[in-house]
Amino acid sequence: MAVGDRPPSPFAPLRPLLKSHEQGAADGLRKLAAALAGLDARVRLHVQILDSEEGVEHWSIEGGTGKPVAQRRAPKKPDIRLVLRRATWLAIAQGRLSPFDALFAGRMRFGGDSELGKRVARHLSDPSVPFVPPC
Repeated sequence: MAVGDRPPSPFAPLRPLLKSHEQGAADGLRKLAAALAGLDARVRLHVQILDSEEGVEHWSIEGGTGKPVAQRRAPKKPDIRLVLRRATWLAIAQGRLSPFDALFAGRMRFGGDSELGKRVARHLSDPSVPFVPPC
């Protein structure tokens, strides 16, 4: 599946969390938390969704141990922080854009534990596409 006129990226697109017609960023974030349930380490994400109409939405996503959590609030001590526009999040959640491509193109900002971030990306990557880490 291509983004625009470009071929799909070789860098770890996610398993689609949302179908192509689904446009709910909150639904995608809840599905992200559920998909992180099987991760072999606890992870706390602070996801900031930028939206021209609503401003900034802060989300706390927890996974890896216990019950997955997705709440609309900023976590106290996140392991990883992501900042991206709603359209970018939807493209990632629909499996149309690799998080690595979003990062390298300046469409997403990343902060925190980079090794844990790579483990999260590998855990969430689409099994039909060979996992190719960018670095």
